[in-house]
Amino acid sequence: MKASLTIGRRELIAGSLLLAARPAWALQAGNESERLYAFFEEVWQRDLAGDPAMQSGLGLRSGRDSWPDVSEARAEQNAARTREDLAALRRFDRRALTPEAELSYRLFEHSNEQSLTAHRWRLNRYPVCQMRGPQRSIPQTLIDNHPIASLEDAEAYVTRLHRVKPYMAAIVERLDAQARHGVRPPNFSYRLVVANSENLVRGAPFDSSGADSPILADFKAKLGRADLPEADKARLTRDAEAGLTEGFGPGFRQLIDWLRAGERSFDRNDGVWALPEGDAYYAAALEMETTLATSAAEVHRLGHQEVARIHGAMRALMPRLGFSGTLPELYAYTRADDRFYYPDTDEGRARFLNEMRAKIDEVMARLGEVMTRRPQARVEVQRVPAWLEVSAATAGYFAPSADGSRPGLLLVNQRDMRNLPVYELSALAYHEGVPGHHLERAVSRELTGLPKFRQFGGYTAFSEGWALYAEQLPLEMGLYSDAWQEFGQLSMELMRAGRLVVDTGLHHLRWSREQAIQWLDENTPSNHADNITAAQRYIVTPGQACAYEMGKLKMMELQARARSRLGARFDVRRFNDTLLGGGPVPLPILDEIVTRWIEGGGRAA
Repeated sequence: MKASLTIGRRELIAGSLLLAARPAWALQAGNESERLYAFFEEVWQRDLAGDPAMQSGLGLRSGRDSWPDVSEARAEQNAARTREDLAALRRFDRRALTPEAELSYRLFEHSNEQSLTAHRWRLNRYPVCQMRGPQRSIPQTLIDNHPIASLEDAEAYVTRLHRVKPYMAAIVERLDAQARHGVRPPNFSYRLVVANSENLVRGAPFDSSGADSPILADFKAKLGRADLPEADKARLTRDAEAGLTEGFGPGFRQLIDWLRAGERSFDRNDGVWALPEGDAYYAAALEMETTLATSAAEVHRLGHQEVARIHGAMRALMPRLGFSGTLPELYAYTRADDRFYYPDTDEGRARFLNEMRAKIDEVMARLGEVMTRRPQARVEVQRVPAWLEVSAATAGYFAPSADGSRPGLLLVNQRDMRNLPVYELSALAYHEGVPGHHLERAVSRELTGLPKFRQFGGYTAFSEGWALYAEQLPLEMGLYSDAWQEFGQLSMELMRAGRLVVDTGLHHLRWSREQAIQWLDENTPSNHADNITAAQRYIVTPGQACAYEMGKLKMMELQARARSRLGARFDVRRFNDTLLGGGPVPLPILDEIVTRWIEGGGRAA
């Protein structure tokens, strides 16, 4: 089925009403595969109708005046629906499905079973920390995903501002429920979330500092470009200021007050082993993130093995770097020498971003050497906004909207240019942009014939595994311009391999935060401040950091198997097309897909 790119409120409501009666898929004539895909579509539309943030993220105008329902009642309702969906799925005759429909059946089943696992552990997952929470999702939804092209768009934006207060009250209620369960975020995350939140309520209309707050500045800029009468623009600006002072500001003050009170408890929580049933939770998180039935002990062992391999590759590269000495001496040299960093100035920041854009353009021009699939959506390279810099990762990618109105966004955190060594510039551009995240996500969204849950869903191990695997494709194309850029690719891969060690060290072996930082200082080129940020990220997102290297290792294993089995018939373009051709999938299913491709002689996917 080809995805519909525009879904209006009327169609969403209609889909919901159909579910109140007998489902349309149950009434549909046709073969079992067609009925199954109709079932997938109805479930997708129902879930989409209940998630305003997802609607905005896909570029839809429906739900643009609302925020998600984060109440416990909704969580229970969603879990009950998921169980009903699984029961309905299992009434289909799998033997009558086409191979592609049978794969979709399995993916739907896996996704929903994982949703129930996540629901089981919902009180152990931190909904608010420096890596996620309303201090990030609210402004990103408004700034990145809420365009203003009409009076209705602007009024919906204002309504959303007013509704931040009850939305935040529901989030604080959820935090209270977690605290009663014995779960609080680690103390270091409180100040980072507070800092982000305070950045959002600084400036007009909250104070008389002279500058507009980030949200008011965004609203005014969008309104200024809209084709509306000046009188309407003046009124809407006043309405937005009221929405900020009456809804947005008080809502964030609720969160800030809760966090400041909680910070005084000084909970360490350096690993989730300290939480109720923490060891079992970590085992579940590791499996959900990697999509593999593996153990923390095995991941830790593999991490040390990969770190040793990459250390060896760095030593082998030293003669080409013109450096003699030990790895710790090399790391100290790269951290200290100014030649490896652009100036911490506007000019230095602009140069870094411009060179990333040039790297992406260069690989796009030669993409046909490594695959035939090309994204239609553009990618833009931008700086992380100032209000988010204090806790944002080094870089991040956001997929394009479904209708193509918004390009993919590659955001780079330039708060401190010493966290952005120039030798990592190429690998960072390739990982986050092309042939990494942008290529994978844009291609997935442009696939036809797949249910929407496959087009727009995702698995961390697949997407991050692909992006890390993709860093090496330009190396084979000769696009890393010198030995230092090759060192940067090894440096970034070392960081991901090190995550296997540190993540499991924190959550399984019960390392302290300080132990994790020290290990990173001693074993990677990253500077101390960057390693503090990294360790704190791993503490609040258990298992997530392990998905990168585990996914990449699986893809490299599959490529080696294909080369061995196919010999002269192996074509890297067809192999890479096969990896991306079915959209994101769990790693064991990716193994099956590639195995069938190999058995079919490695023909075009």
